[in-house]
Amino acid sequence: MKRIILSLSLLIIVGVFVAACAAPAAQTVEVEVEKVVTVEVAAPVDIVDVTYTYPGPIPEDVPLVQDAMNEILNEKIGVNLILENIDWGAYNDKMQLRLAAGEECDIIFTAPWINSYANNVSNGNLIPLDGLLLEDAPGLWASMPASTWDAARVKGKIYGVINQQIFPKPWGIHPRKDLAEKYELDIDAVEKWEDVEPWLAAVRDGEGITPVYINMEGATSSTPGLWRSQYYGYDPLDDGIGAIVMKADDPDRIVVSTLELPAFIEASDLAAHWIEEGFLPLEPSFKDEGDAAFRAGLYAMAYHVEKPGNEIEAQNAFGFEFLRKNLTNPLILDTAGATATLNGICATSRHPAEAMKVLEEFNTNPDIYNLLSRGIEGVHWVWADEANKVIGYPEGVDGSTSTYNPNTDWMFGNQFNAYYRDAAQVGAWEETLEMNNTAMPSTALGFTVDRKPIETEIAQVNAVWAEYGVPIGNGWIPVDGNADEGIQKLKEAGLDTIIAEVQRQIDEWAVLNNK
Repeated sequence: MKRIILSLSLLIIVGVFVAACAAPAAQTVEVEVEKVVTVEVAAPVDIVDVTYTYPGPIPEDVPLVQDAMNEILNEKIGVNLILENIDWGAYNDKMQLRLAAGEECDIIFTAPWINSYANNVSNGNLIPLDGLLLEDAPGLWASMPASTWDAARVKGKIYGVINQQIFPKPWGIHPRKDLAEKYELDIDAVEKWEDVEPWLAAVRDGEGITPVYINMEGATSSTPGLWRSQYYGYDPLDDGIGAIVMKADDPDRIVVSTLELPAFIEASDLAAHWIEEGFLPLEPSFKDEGDAAFRAGLYAMAYHVEKPGNEIEAQNAFGFEFLRKNLTNPLILDTAGATATLNGICATSRHPAEAMKVLEEFNTNPDIYNLLSRGIEGVHWVWADEANKVIGYPEGVDGSTSTYNPNTDWMFGNQFNAYYRDAAQVGAWEETLEMNNTAMPSTALGFTVDRKPIETEIAQVNAVWAEYGVPIGNGWIPVDGNADEGIQKLKEAGLDTIIAEVQRQIDEWAVLNNK
């Protein structure tokens, strides 16, 4: 600052001297002095730190990507973003411990199935976002209709930013293309899980492998084994409470016990049959180990939400070409699907407005979104067809050797801003939007369970569900002799109380919303 003052003083003295010697030039010198003053005293921009904590693999080049994002964010919104990704297997437990301890955080990934959105809202871990969305993220707010935002509301307030992706869940299969051709799978003829069994048997015998991939994280979720509620026509109501569902087209919206459903028993028997036949592993690997085994050729097929372009994502993850087939008909649009992945802002955040500005960038700025999703141009990807937004890997690099390849676009923001990985994906975003817009709305679309009145019962019931529902659904223990016992244990844990309270809430919601 002293240097600036001295420089200005010297300029002024020189200006006076010149003015005295050559009056006609005085005005010109004074104008130049004013220009220097304007530039030198510009106020610096304050930069604040904002953390983003999320699950997933930990790529080597996270620091490089973070720096590249901050070159934009520092200048545009005055934020220094700190990326903190935690391994999948540890994320849920670590976040629950941190939040319970009241540790400071800013943006966190939350969902019905990990770092529970409902629990975080109930426990006061997240702040309401309604005002911040309007004030600091107008583009994000305008990117979805109000009816979609309603899916994230709890007691009338929004606590999580919905990541735009596919909202209905087209559960189906993606088999390896090479093995589909080798063992003559007619994927067009596959309409349900059972239709793929002859091919699975051929792969099992011909390749000497257990053909169907499932990892432990997926197997131990609230929807185990082949039980995918939408596939069987049910709305899960709350993905974090596996013991209850509702028929998606039920005009009366009757809440029922999952373990007592014939459809759940059917799925459980089928999973047990697939294990007995050697199609499914009896003891699934954890995700990282299982993914590595898939890349090594030890699996032939996985089943998942078969959204448009999922076969290319699977190829990127595992290195093989895949086919894709949706087996869910009709597609169901439910609240759980619309809120399958969200980003929230912690109640302990010191910079909530800046955190919301970051979420605005994640969802409306393709440069920021693709840096986080894809990495740095020329380092982690190159243009293959810039006009169609198709990228590829640099020469000598692939999905398994890339130093930045999280493969979790759906976690970060608006997936419809993502660059395509393959020319075959072009148009997938439009196809996905068509699915979103044409899926059959559940009669409970927009309803969210308020867990607060039944949080004790939910904890107790979830523990019993993990003891009975999960192993039954996975086919690990037989239905006979265990389902009846599980039903009784669930009732003792408070399932009837949960069903009654959720029924009361949904009936009240229906009246208030003229359903």
